[in-house]
Parts: sequence; structure tokens; C-alpha cells
Amino acid sequence: MKQGILNLSGDRKVNSEVFAKVIRTICGIANNGPDRGGSIIIGVTDKPSDADQIAKLDKTDPRTVGSRKVVGVRREASHLGETPEKYFSRWKNAIKDSQLSSPLKEDVLSSISYHDYFGLGLILIGVPAQKNVSYVGKEIYTRSGDDTVVASDGMSISGVIQRFT
Repeated sequence: MKQGILNLSGDRKVNSEVFAKVIRTICGIANNGPDRGGSIIIGVTDKPSDADQIAKLDKTDPRTVGSRKVVGVRREASHLGETPEKYFSRWKNAIKDSQLSSPLKEDVLSSISYHDYFGLGLILIGVPAQKNVSYVGKEIYTRSGDDTVVASDGMSISGVIQRFT
């Protein structure tokens, strides 16, 4: 879950590190094993304090779904002076221009979608199950609970490879 790409501070600038973090998370999800995919939802906050800050900054009313707050991405598109389609293209282009390995990159690009969701707008990034280990550049990423971590030693790299053999 990611609230979006704009900083929640007063400057409201695009935080391009969000794209990089999501790219690594896509890789980590793909490396869970050959029978396990997943999804990333853009437009949902991780913390109640973020939802409160967004409500104040963007004068929007988040919707509660379970323990999460849906704030949407339409508010960010509006702040950037963009259509939701142009905002959605930012995400598609970030994935297309990334160093995600094939076929993961192509599979994700064919699975990404925009949903209006009560006028708030959500981006759903589907991560289909993969048959082989996936990379970002030369790095292998895995998921550890809610965190994405680089497989930095022989044991962790071996562990990922064994999931696919």
C-alpha cells in the first residue's frame, strides 16, 4: 500500500524514490515463489497519521476499508494539474523504464490498472507469479513481512533460487 508520489510535507513535490521502492517491492513479491503472486495498491495509506495529513492538505475525505484509509490518487493528479490518465502513465512509464527483469516487467505492465473507486482513483499493480528468479538490475529482492530487502549474501540468494527449483 502506498498513498502516492507526493511528499506529505508542505512542498508537495514528487518523491521519485516512491517509484524505485515500488519497483523493488514488485521484484520482492515476484520472488516469493513460482505459485505466488501479489498486488500493490496505490492510493491507500500505511498509517492513520498519513490519512489525516492528506485530508488536511488535499481537503479530501478518506474512506475507511478495514484498518486502512483509501485516499486515492485523483487528488495527486489534480494537485499536479494532470488528468488521472496522465498520472497513471507516470506509473506505467516508471515500470517500463525500470531495470525489472523480463518477463516480470512485461507481466506487470499487462496487469496494472486504474480503478475509479468512489471518485478517489486507485492504481492496482498486479504481480503475477513468476517461473524464475526476478531482478532489479543485478539485485535480487525478497519480502520479509511488510519489508522489501535485498538478498545480499549467499544464503539468502540461495534461498530465493531454491524456491524456483
